[in-house]
Amino acid sequence: MTLFSPADLEIIGIVNHRAGGVGDPPSALDFDLDFIREAALAQEKAGYDRVLIANAATMPESMAIGTYLAPQTTRLGFMMAHRPGFIAPTTAARQLATIDRLSGGRAAVHIIVGADDREVQADGAFNTKEHRYQVAGEYVEVMRKMWASPEPFDHRGEFYKMNGAHALVRPERGAIPVYFGGTSDLALDMCGRWADVYALGGDTFAGAGVLATRAHAAAARHRRAIHVLMTMVIIVGETEAAAHARAAALYDKVMAQVNAGARGIMAAHEKDGDKPAAGAFQRMAEQAKQGDWLDRCLWTGLNKAYNGRGNNSVLVGTAEQVADSLMEYRRLGITRFLLRGPDQINDAAIIGGKLVPLLRQMIAAEEGVSA
Repeated sequence: MTLFSPADLEIIGIVNHRAGGVGDPPSALDFDLDFIREAALAQEKAGYDRVLIANAATMPESMAIGTYLAPQTTRLGFMMAHRPGFIAPTTAARQLATIDRLSGGRAAVHIIVGADDREVQADGAFNTKEHRYQVAGEYVEVMRKMWASPEPFDHRGEFYKMNGAHALVRPERGAIPVYFGGTSDLALDMCGRWADVYALGGDTFAGAGVLATRAHAAAARHRRAIHVLMTMVIIVGETEAAAHARAAALYDKVMAQVNAGARGIMAAHEKDGDKPAAGAFQRMAEQAKQGDWLDRCLWTGLNKAYNGRGNNSVLVGTAEQVADSLMEYRRLGITRFLLRGPDQINDAAIIGGKLVPLLRQMIAAEEGVSA
């Protein structure tokens, strides 16, 4: 028996702030407005429900990009990554509500506490990850109060104190979807208490199933329900051999960049011999140690190349094989998928045009209701 409506499925993409696929050298443009718009429109055309606009200590501001894209698109939703604690939660609530109204109710927020203590120090945060999760929980609590309260309210918490907090702009549907990730007990408890969607990285069937079960249980402890999202890189080929050949070529390209010194978003904060700081990254590094190929078509090559950094678990195969694996994750309680390809724009068309329709057909056949 499923834990969710058979029609419950959300497909999410990503909008990067500059062009370049996995393993490509850095773009000459640090901030490419034309590419941002092109990527959003391509994913809207491909049928994606929303896109993630990522955030980190060095990256362009996600809410500003969401504001820019709102009038450029008509249906696409925006999940804007946001780090709590750097601005007041009352301010963030109003900013998000404003974007939601400007976009006709298409805003969502992904709460990011920061994977590595050193990386967030670039923004002046010198607390621990555990402390950041505690702050994040109260931060979301205050935002939800701002979105829901028709009258000014006072708040007295561990980290925030407000008198007469109020917003004259509120979300179109009364609230904004909150996405939240993390693998620790504290992270899962915060997700269960405050999030609408628990976000996990790509994993094996067994690993993803355990985390999904824990997320649903955490929400149940707080008398709530939660959805679960998983992120995967997708490589689809007309044949299995063609897909595997593309994966092998991608590995060679990535390793050439790594050997040339390209170490990704965390480069300024890494040291040789470091293990990934985030629990999710550690899980991905461990995946690579289990073998190159796991489950039905899970490839660990990119996790191996990047030593677990990033979110680079890959499903490789024909559209039918990849859809079959996604269906298995769905049986484990995962109903949202962030799917991205090495070539962001061209792969979006393949994922939206071939893979997702097959997945919807499988859902309809197995669960009896069209997704």
